[in-house]
Amino acid sequence: MTPIRRSLPTSGIRIFFDRAQQIERAGHKVLHLEVGMPDWELPPGVLEETKTALDEGYVHYIANRGLLPLREAIADDLVAMTGKRYDPETELLVTHGASEALSACGLALLGPGDEAIIPQPAWNHYQAVVEMAGATPVLFPLRAEEGFVIDPARLAAAVTPHTKLLILNSPHNPTGAVQPAEVLEAIAKLAMEHEFFVFADEIYQDLVFNAPHVSISRYMPDSPYLLYVNSFSKSYSMTGWRVGYLAGAAPIIDACNRIHQYLLDCGTAFAQKGVVNLLRHPGRQAYLEKMNCAFAKRHALWVEALSQCDNVQLPPAGGALYLFPQINYRGMSGWDFCQTMLEEHHIAMVPGEIFGQGYENHVRISFGQSLAVQQAAAAKLVDILQRG
Repeated sequence: MTPIRRSLPTSGIRIFFDRAQQIERAGHKVLHLEVGMPDWELPPGVLEETKTALDEGYVHYIANRGLLPLREAIADDLVAMTGKRYDPETELLVTHGASEALSACGLALLGPGDEAIIPQPAWNHYQAVVEMAGATPVLFPLRAEEGFVIDPARLAAAVTPHTKLLILNSPHNPTGAVQPAEVLEAIAKLAMEHEFFVFADEIYQDLVFNAPHVSISRYMPDSPYLLYVNSFSKSYSMTGWRVGYLAGAAPIIDACNRIHQYLLDCGTAFAQKGVVNLLRHPGRQAYLEKMNCAFAKRHALWVEALSQCDNVQLPPAGGALYLFPQINYRGMSGWDFCQTMLEEHHIAMVPGEIFGQGYENHVRISFGQSLAVQQAAAAKLVDILQRG
């Protein structure tokens, strides 16, 4: 039988991740810089709460929208982050990570004839979901020489009567760029004037190294066009728990919940119970500050290391887990360079072309793994690049 979605590509990130695992199974040590998976301790209280949840029998179906106590805790937390109180009964949906929030929004809001603007380079799931919904992705190129910051005037020129959605990811994957407050304010004004939704993916909000994080929600306080997305995966090193959430106007959350019902029915009971008290734990802020400090050191290590290489151009990055350097090595494309580094030197990275056309000479370096891994990988990569 011919696959229905023949044109839907395999994730390029997973191609390199899977190959790295094959090399490891063959007995080689791989330095992992390819997956955005923070290597950090669990936040205080989570493991104990989850064990208790299992002991108490939280292994059955729960409400489609997620455990109400978790939605209530998220609602309280969102006041500080966004300045808005969301109704936990009608304006919040607990999802299977932020990735399922994207799928629910795309399938609920988009259809044939709609356009979704995706600033690129971009996490490749964005375009895939837009295409699965039958809508048209409008690829909006960001410029390395501008630090991958969105130019509101250029963005305004990309808006048409068919524009239904803008994907906004800040701090940004794969570049680490953080959109300035004045840019976010301009984008918010543009969205409200032209009445298109902003999918605000802020999952890296706690990993900002040069300035405080600013949420676009501050400039769309009561707008029905804001879709605010976050998760516990990155800030709390809980990628495998698959707990994220979507906040928005009640009719939109209702529509997304209907998609969610048929995608997953509901989330995992014990995982959601395990994180209920996390947002109110007295040690939470100290945990976040310690993690941010550690990742800032990893970021600084790479900036210093790559500055020693004349064949590397590194755009500034202020957050997330990534750097997106442009590398000139023996005339190789980013794909060929990453394959060579993985197969011959056992350093796993991801080529820039995975994230959009025009970035073929870039690679994404994820510094999610331990400081020791970053030190070893940086030293090895710099030696290779300097030898040419």
